[in-house]
Amino acid sequence: MKTADELMLIPHKEGYRAWRSKAGQTTPGETESRAWRGAEWIALPSRCVISVPMRFQGIDASRRESAAQLELEAAGLGTETADSTNFELIPLSKDDRDQRAATYIQAAPLPAAILENGNDAQFAPSVAFKQLTPGEILIWREELRWVLAIPHDQGGAMHFQGLSSLRLDADAAAEIRCILASLELAGMQPDLHSVSILMETEDQELLDEDFCHDLDLPVIQKEESIPHHPEAASRLVPTTVVRYRHERQQRRLMMMGVLAFTFVLIAALSAFALRVLMRERSIMAEERRLDDLETDLQTIRDAKANWEDILPALSPDTYPIESIYQLVNLLPPEGIRLTRFEIRLDGIVLDGEASSLGHGIEFRDRLIAAPAFKRWQWEFPQPTSLPDGRATFRAEARSAEEAAKEENTEVTQL
Repeated sequence: MKTADELMLIPHKEGYRAWRSKAGQTTPGETESRAWRGAEWIALPSRCVISVPMRFQGIDASRRESAAQLELEAAGLGTETADSTNFELIPLSKDDRDQRAATYIQAAPLPAAILENGNDAQFAPSVAFKQLTPGEILIWREELRWVLAIPHDQGGAMHFQGLSSLRLDADAAAEIRCILASLELAGMQPDLHSVSILMETEDQELLDEDFCHDLDLPVIQKEESIPHHPEAASRLVPTTVVRYRHERQQRRLMMMGVLAFTFVLIAALSAFALRVLMRERSIMAEERRLDDLETDLQTIRDAKANWEDILPALSPDTYPIESIYQLVNLLPPEGIRLTRFEIRLDGIVLDGEASSLGHGIEFRDRLIAAPAFKRWQWEFPQPTSLPDGRATFRAEARSAEEAAKEENTEVTQL
């Protein structure tokens, strides 16, 4: 869809001129080049474009452009057609057996003052901004040069080029006849009936009578017309503009990549922060739940402590009172006196006196053989005799599990 206000830069006899199209009306635009920035259309002058009309017979339409490039390479224009933005082929007929096309090649750069306004503009040859009439050659001035355009039968441009003559005289007429003869040799000359010249009043002196006499076609003088909007943009784009657009696209892609990475990083950090927040909330909820259970937990702790207090009483083998009772049952009515009785979880220590050495040995044998103390491993050395006939003894007991651990440790060290 067209914009409401479009700026077109089109070459005229004095150079480029701005035209502004708004609401379907085209009027002269600003004269200062500083106001030409953001131009939507820029016309390529004839000095920058080479026009080569071509005719193809019996060639498939998909191979037409390749065939045109081969012909241009043979004519020494292979370098100019290597880039797709420097070469364009426009079909002029729909007959598949006899195809005609207008070929445009971008061969010279635009002025820098114009290029700086074309970074976002669309480009087209200057002939695309002219209104051509079938059968009528159109001549106009462009940057102090005369330009010739030859239409085909439907009114589109078949060929256009700048003339070498600065005046429309006999030499210019001869040049035009040569151009028409070359088209006739190529089998592409349309049915022409007149020549139309766009000129202003002060340009009348540039038109000689010899031109009209030698051309063999009626010559019509017309006022400079208002340019019209091209139907479609051309594929021809200056190399500097193509390079600038490519670099800008690369910068945009880089910025998009940076933004995408930033968004991904922000999303990842946000997800991590959200996860941490959810975890903190879960921990806080769990802490509140545990605080609510603290009363029940304290009751359980008290019950556990009470149970641990009475647990030894449920194991007669390890209950101290039971051990004392069993030891007392082992004592004879006389002859043995205990001076120390120490019970721990991991062992027992006994110190005592016997009225004789025999009583001490007898007590040792009864203690080691007692079923109540089978779970203990005893170290009961020979009682020691005293001068008065009495004997002292000492016995130490360890649990069988502890003794086995110590033995394993000693074996490992060895």
